[in-house]
Amino acid sequence: MKKLLAVFAHPDDETFGPGATLAKYASKGVVVDVVMATRGEAGENHVNDKTGKELGKIREKELRAADKILGVNQIDLLGFVDGELRQNIYFDIAKKIITKIKSFRPDVIVTFEPHGVSGHLDHIAISFITTYAYFQTEIPKKLYYICLSEKVRNSRDQNYFVYFPDGYPEGQITTKIDVADYWDKKLKAMLSHKTQIKDVKRLIAMFNTMPKVDNYILKYHRLKGLRLPEDDLFNGI
Repeated sequence: MKKLLAVFAHPDDETFGPGATLAKYASKGVVVDVVMATRGEAGENHVNDKTGKELGKIREKELRAADKILGVNQIDLLGFVDGELRQNIYFDIAKKIITKIKSFRPDVIVTFEPHGVSGHLDHIAISFITTYAYFQTEIPKKLYYICLSEKVRNSRDQNYFVYFPDGYPEGQITTKIDVADYWDKKLKAMLSHKTQIKDVKRLIAMFNTMPKVDNYILKYHRLKGLRLPEDDLFNGI
């Protein structure tokens, strides 16, 4: 049985990013698990005045509702604090991710590209920590970074977080997953994140101008004779 592990920082990262990809593989019988470092308790709340731990509990419920739509098998919440995935706890986070890798034994791991896609520092931390974790066992066969194409350069929100980085040139994107048939599931899952509704609406408007394709960079793999580019995360497995 094929297995995919998605490792992200905040509830909604897995939906806004590779949500359609996760739905596609889950529908094909792949066991999809999600690791979430935080409950998003430091994020904005667009529907009421709940903040902190109360908001974290709400966002966890939203995460579970969204991931049920996507077909996710299991969610592992690591319990770290939103906005504090800083250097002095890197190895604490890595230890928990490594433990998950050893117990779940995924064939494929998906996480953020090194700029965190949106420039969020928690995203950047998770990218590097997950990459470190990948090398601590021989279990995963492939490590992918989800990324944006440079074609979205004119669509991005320059005021998001600190700096919204450029997308990647086509020549650096190794893997394109056609998710057109699963786009409706992704949108439905996005709408489950009600506390983030402003971001949901902004992203849907941006996504509506883009091809229904999820872009990835195959950063590392342990396979022989693999040919790129590819259109399947399990190519060669």
